[in-house]
Amino acid sequence: MQDFKVTSHRRAELYHWFTALFAAPLSQSEIKEFDSDDMHAFLDSLATLDPLKDTAEAFRHQAGRVQRLKHPHAELLAQYGRLFGQPSLLDTSALAQPEDEALVLMSVLLQRHGTRLEDDDPLNACNQLDMMATLALAAAEAGDESVRQALLDNQRELANNLLISWLPAFADACRQQDEFGFYAAAAGLLQAMFSMDLHYLNNVAE
Repeated sequence: MQDFKVTSHRRAELYHWFTALFAAPLSQSEIKEFDSDDMHAFLDSLATLDPLKDTAEAFRHQAGRVQRLKHPHAELLAQYGRLFGQPSLLDTSALAQPEDEALVLMSVLLQRHGTRLEDDDPLNACNQLDMMATLALAAAEAGDESVRQALLDNQRELANNLLISWLPAFADACRQQDEFGFYAAAAGLLQAMFSMDLHYLNNVAE
């Protein structure tokens, strides 16, 4: 049970981190964090996992390129606007048609748990990522076994019927449209992390 709690907290940390990367333009202080010892240690920890090694190093490389820009905040802000303004790559309905049952579940979970984002759009990619983090934390802290299993089932359903449908197309679109490469690298790392997490949910988590 302790291993489950540790793993769940780590999974939530990753989903929250990706939510923050994509939900809003990064501030100047957040961009500077990419060259911090904590960030390098975080990426080092991801790179120790074989499925994430290449994408973690690719993201580290792109984060380093951002640091070397003459006006990193302004240039990253402009790129964010091109990718996630209107129309936005964060609108998952433009990437894949969601299953009705999974969309209803996402709407119910938003009403029950909420997210840290301003809107409650069930089709917003960041709301779905944040919900995965919320459910992972709730499962880790659940004192009742039936509640924990229900929260795990919620994660499996969202992962298998919502996230898996749009995430590959999202990563491909970022690669095609991101002229600089930072958000493309972030999307690639997210896709690799999700693939590993999907395997965990479907084959390991109990």
